[in-house]
Amino acid sequence: MLYEKFGKWYSRNYKKLIILPILAFLLTSLIFVNNYRTTGELFQKDIDLSGGIVATLYLSELPVDLRATFEAQEVTVREIHSVANGNLVAVILEAGPTTEAEEIEALLNQTAPGIEYDLRSVGPSMGESFMTSAKKAVIISFILMGIILAAIFRQPIVALTVIVSGFLNVYEAAALMTLFGIKLSPHTIGALLMLMGWGVDSEVLFDSKIFKGSGGKAIENALEAMKTAMTMSAAVFAILIALYVVSSARMIKEIALVLLLGALFDIINTWFQSLSMVLWFVERQEAKRA
Repeated sequence: MLYEKFGKWYSRNYKKLIILPILAFLLTSLIFVNNYRTTGELFQKDIDLSGGIVATLYLSELPVDLRATFEAQEVTVREIHSVANGNLVAVILEAGPTTEAEEIEALLNQTAPGIEYDLRSVGPSMGESFMTSAKKAVIISFILMGIILAAIFRQPIVALTVIVSGFLNVYEAAALMTLFGIKLSPHTIGALLMLMGWGVDSEVLFDSKIFKGSGGKAIENALEAMKTAMTMSAAVFAILIALYVVSSARMIKEIALVLLLGALFDIINTWFQSLSMVLWFVERQEAKRA
């Protein structure tokens, strides 16, 4: 019943719904503009990408005043807890590339004497190499994805909408990452790259029904495919929410949250941008033939 009501509403308004992905793009663009104005960067990078000093303190309790002292020196504090019992086993201190190792060592000796710790320096060259490789992978992936889809469906509109949708999924999820305080890091970049191909499944499902379906109107074929798309989306959301809630590891939580944001934008960009554009295109083609 709910699906039928949604289908009727969508068939009447799919052209107007294109405004939703446009608004989402504009709002997330404002986030990037604000980030650049306030910090001078679009993203806040993790130490693995920007470089810096990492200190690992082995202790079972972190006093509040000690944490405040570290944070007052613009040092990021992360706690590592045991998976078995949740007890604190270590504290990770991260300082930016402008900080020298001697400064962190002096700070630890002054504020936490007698505590065992390890100190290591992370160079920015590896992060730069990783970012360069990631950019190349994104560009090549989009080009190959467009060529393959254009060859399969023989409709340039399909390749165009899939590329735009994949780009928007990554762009908008990356913007909201900054609002949740998630830094750009190797694992979050991996999650963003996953979003590129995330929407392809739904796109191919819809386009196959529209261009290769067994007769019927394009909108009817699209609505039939939407049942499967809704089931897929519901399953994805359930899995990612469970992963975020159950996991205690920061890295896993961040990956799950990035994918959740991407899945949300994928619905907007696939159903209200790509599908609407394809249906509009097919409708115009049918009108010309008539």
